[in-house]
Amino acid sequence: MNTSRIAFNNLKKNFSFYTLYLCSVSFVITIFFTFTSFSMNEIILQKISTDGRVELMCHSISIFLMVFVIFYMFYSNRFFLRRRTKELGIYTLLGYRKFTVLFLLTIENIIICGGAFVIGLIFGAVLHKGIIYGIIDLLKLSIDGSSIPLFNVNAITKTAVFILFVVLVLTISNGKFLIQTSLMDMVRFDKSAEKKMNFRKFPAFMGLFMIALGYVIAIDILRGPKSLWIKVGFSPIGMLTMILVVLGTFLFITSFLPYVMQISKKNKKAFYTEDKIITTPNFIYRIRSNSRTLIMLTLLSAATLTISNVMSLTLYYPIAAVSRIAPSELEFRIEDASQVDKVKKLIQQYTSKEDNVSYIQTDLYKVTSKGKQLPIEYGIGTAKGDADNEKLLRKKGFECMSFNNYKALLQAQGREGAIKQLSRLRDNEAILVKYQPNSDATNEVGKVYPLIVHNNTISLTVKNTTLNNPISFANSVGTLIVKDDVYDVIKSSNLPKTSILSINGTGIKNNEDLYHKIDKLLKGSPYLQGHSHRINDLFWTNSSTFLLIGFLVVLFFIATGSILYFNNVSAISDSKEDYEILRKMGYTDNIIRKIIRKQVATFFCVPFLLGLLDSLFATLVYKVGLMQNLLGNSFAQYVPVVISLSITAGIYLLYYFLTIHTCSKNVLGK
Repeated sequence: MNTSRIAFNNLKKNFSFYTLYLCSVSFVITIFFTFTSFSMNEIILQKISTDGRVELMCHSISIFLMVFVIFYMFYSNRFFLRRRTKELGIYTLLGYRKFTVLFLLTIENIIICGGAFVIGLIFGAVLHKGIIYGIIDLLKLSIDGSSIPLFNVNAITKTAVFILFVVLVLTISNGKFLIQTSLMDMVRFDKSAEKKMNFRKFPAFMGLFMIALGYVIAIDILRGPKSLWIKVGFSPIGMLTMILVVLGTFLFITSFLPYVMQISKKNKKAFYTEDKIITTPNFIYRIRSNSRTLIMLTLLSAATLTISNVMSLTLYYPIAAVSRIAPSELEFRIEDASQVDKVKKLIQQYTSKEDNVSYIQTDLYKVTSKGKQLPIEYGIGTAKGDADNEKLLRKKGFECMSFNNYKALLQAQGREGAIKQLSRLRDNEAILVKYQPNSDATNEVGKVYPLIVHNNTISLTVKNTTLNNPISFANSVGTLIVKDDVYDVIKSSNLPKTSILSINGTGIKNNEDLYHKIDKLLKGSPYLQGHSHRINDLFWTNSSTFLLIGFLVVLFFIATGSILYFNNVSAISDSKEDYEILRKMGYTDNIIRKIIRKQVATFFCVPFLLGLLDSLFATLVYKVGLMQNLLGNSFAQYVPVVISLSITAGIYLLYYFLTIHTCSKNVLGK
């Protein structure tokens, strides 16, 4: 029988075992081919990239993807090689040279990678087409999606060359393994394990202490300016935290978990049960013999969860913050009275009477104060952090608005919840609109600010602060809501005034053509703001970035789940004879399934739970340290993180049940 026929028969007889391997490799190639097709789609790239940023990201991520795919395929190949060492040793005993055995393994890899390549091309082409249509619809691009071919010839060529390179790498790796492994070691390799690591009390608790210390340092960022992150620096403290967590994870897995399980064995009543007497020693052995794999999976899980959390938070948070940055559908500063009529006539061309478009003009009066300690909003330097008018310095002062005007704006913007929170003001009371949420050290509630109105002084007490600003930050910072009577007194004085026109209504939502015509009418005024336009602009700017990062997240999920699957299936398969002994001793199939579930659950839970904790603290540091806080700490802004974690948990559960099914079938045959 020739080598090729042996390879085909091996794949045929072990088809069920190779199925997930084929599927996971197909998934990886699908993602790779989809990304390659996208990065070579000149029509789309010319539309979404004006400064070469997307092309640069595509190039960088492409390199990362290739390294990642090689690593994943190499690791998966090692699992199958480890399981088949006895078989390969028998081939050697029968007289097959190691070169012939290597040729056999290479043919099998070519068949699997070839099948995965075909599957990846089909699904990758469909996925790429779907992504293209999604981008065209999301960004409203003037592109005919049907004109883009289903299969990109250049992408197919690049993927094929890369797959051949991967097969070459696997062949070299397998050749090195066969040369370095003697015949006896090959036959007995399935009984060997990674180098055992002794565990002691000191390194065990040192690992727990280092992880806890890393988490404490991460939480310290909540202290703001007093935290080590500000006093020492974000980068050095971030590096210290990562080192503590990584080293702590290493010691926690290699020493603390075996130590705890060893201690638990002393509880005779709990230990001597039909399942724990099997699962506990097995857990200790697998922890000590597969510690490097478990550490890698834990760090990989932490990276996967952190990237997905950060991506969801980064995508959602700016969109949610638009309610503060640009609360009205359209808004601009009236610098010429004729602008109002021109804008109204322009809007009438796009709307009807049923659209109920509202126009509210707000006159803001700049009032100075002689208070010794004034809020940061009083003297903030610019009108908006990332607007075109950033270089236009703002004069210090409060910008006063009447209470009824404030309420009318909230009503027009559909913010009923904010209106319900309002309470009537007295003559000496005011509401201060905050730029960012209050900290304990800068709570203005109850503070008195004497306003200089003409030659008189009006002392106002801050009754409440709010994040519900009715005017965009481009047009008003330091907004002070005062009672109508007080506003009339301020209005009668000869104080600097700024007039803002706020336009709202369903008929003008998501109308980019209308926005650009108003922008042209106002000659590119930096004070023109639009709620829907801002959201569309965020999607336009960030969609390609999140799409590219999404490719990496999917690969992380596939790699983590598949490695867990192969690791557990390999371990259970190696112990198949032990389970046969248990069945002869009287263990029922249900008890054996229970033992298998516990053993597999342990290896799924350790990397997921540790990775989950790491990702939560990493997300906290990212949220507090690297994101501007405009929305406070309401739970609603963390909903994307909860959704992201739920999806991740669902994927882990899917792999878990699939692993249980395969392991039970291998052991029980059903």
